[in-house]
Amino acid sequence: MRDHEGHRHHHEPTKHQEKFDPKRLQKMESQWQRYMNPATILPKFLTRSNLTIVDLGCGAGYFTIPAAKMLHNGHVYAVDQLEEMVHTTLNRARAEALTNMEGMVAAATHLPIPTASVDAVLMSMVFHHVDEPAQTLDEIRRVLKPNGILFIVEWDRVDTEFGPPMQIRLRPDGLCALLTDHHYTIHDVSHLDMEPAVYFIEARSPSMVVE
Repeated sequence: MRDHEGHRHHHEPTKHQEKFDPKRLQKMESQWQRYMNPATILPKFLTRSNLTIVDLGCGAGYFTIPAAKMLHNGHVYAVDQLEEMVHTTLNRARAEALTNMEGMVAAATHLPIPTASVDAVLMSMVFHHVDEPAQTLDEIRRVLKPNGILFIVEWDRVDTEFGPPMQIRLRPDGLCALLTDHHYTIHDVSHLDMEPAVYFIEARSPSMVVE
């Protein structure tokens, strides 16, 4: 995601890398809290404390750390292409004595996670930067359990004073169509009350394996 100056929140799994500045982290996260609070977003799909989830494009752990706190009987994979991001997230987890997190430096198209082992995958402000969306959705479907959750948070293609460039934003209907084409079922599409330009999609993987 980007802050009011247009900088990314999660580091998206893309070939276009940006330098991460830890000194700006606290300021940026304070801005995000105003319109995308983890305490509001995460309970929408984290319904039990024993879930196994992937935060795909975890960045510096904005959602990863709160998720690990909620899933005290579960497990969280913090996945990012940048080693620096994964290390930052794991350091924050250690500082809060969280032991249910595993960091992975990996691309979204090649996740070192067993097949059908994950209850949910979170992609927050990540999908609009993915270089290979079809392959990414297929790989996510592989690691999800039957009827597993893919929870996507994205910017709608409407004017805002901050956020990513308009030309790379994704309309909800277009993203839903892509998900459906890759054997996901759409369960919910909603815009956030605090920031109507931000929406989430809850999609489910098939109840049976699709080749």
